[in-house]
Amino acid sequence: MPLSREFKELVVARAENDPDFRKGLIVEAINMILDGEITAGKLMLRDYINAAGAMDDICKKLGKHKPAISRMLGPSGNPTLESIVPVIKACAERENITPRIHIDQAA
Repeated sequence: MPLSREFKELVVARAENDPDFRKGLIVEAINMILDGEITAGKLMLRDYINAAGAMDDICKKLGKHKPAISRMLGPSGNPTLESIVPVIKACAERENITPRIHIDQAA
């Protein structure tokens, strides 16, 4: 089911004004990827990039063109670790966070 324009605008507005929301998108995307939900994680990472207006910065930092990043993070994209990790790192650096694995002893 496609997202409505109003919902997309709401996400962009929230991302513009709420750094914790932007960080949460990145963290959730990484967690999804690590949990094996690769497509959902890629889409969430793409949502972060679009909502935060980060595409130009990410492309410049990585020396890649917008269509390449969009394809990589699209539903049928199949990025390698060598290509997706720099995107994740660039997003995290943009929000001043350092992703790390935390082992939950209760699990």
